[in-house]
Amino acid sequence: MTQGEPLSEGTPSAKATRTRDVALGQISFAAFIAICVALHPGFVFNSNEGGLSNYGVHAKTVVPYTLALALAAGFTLRAARINHRSRSSHRFERVLNTYGALTLLTLVTTYGYTLNKPLKDLHVGVGVVITVFEFAASVWMYREIKSLHFVFAAGLVGFALAIVTFFGALHVLFLTQLLIGGAFALLLIRTSAETT
Repeated sequence: MTQGEPLSEGTPSAKATRTRDVALGQISFAAFIAICVALHPGFVFNSNEGGLSNYGVHAKTVVPYTLALALAAGFTLRAARINHRSRSSHRFERVLNTYGALTLLTLVTTYGYTLNKPLKDLHVGVGVVITVFEFAASVWMYREIKSLHFVFAAGLVGFALAIVTFFGALHVLFLTQLLIGGAFALLLIRTSAETT
């Protein structure tokens, strides 16, 4: 096999490589977002909490925020390049590609979202799409692996809170991102390990 050539699912290390890349993407995301929160906790722990995107528009946190999203997208897209044989693996590959693309789009739309209303609307729209995608993908992955019941329940709670937040009854954006994104990450890693 030449360097840069996608691994085939038939090779013994393909699943392990895919799972490693998926896990590295999610661990990188969590670690760099944790650095952002440590550097500036006020963005997400105020009574009217903001979302993660606040970290992408401030000098103190823009580098770890960028690394969080760029590494998550990069590792995930690399994991998606592994050739698959089964129908569920092809679906999982689509999940990986869609997540990677939406994460990059979130990153790109973050930088200018505070400049004007059209850019803010675009970024919020991407945020809604990735939230719905992560929840829908979590439902599919949960049905595929039939495990991580409490993790999936946390994602359900997060999605319910996201709806309430979207319509303005509460403002717990960071909590919804944490619950939905955390559940999605754990389900993504487990599904990668179990899908053949």
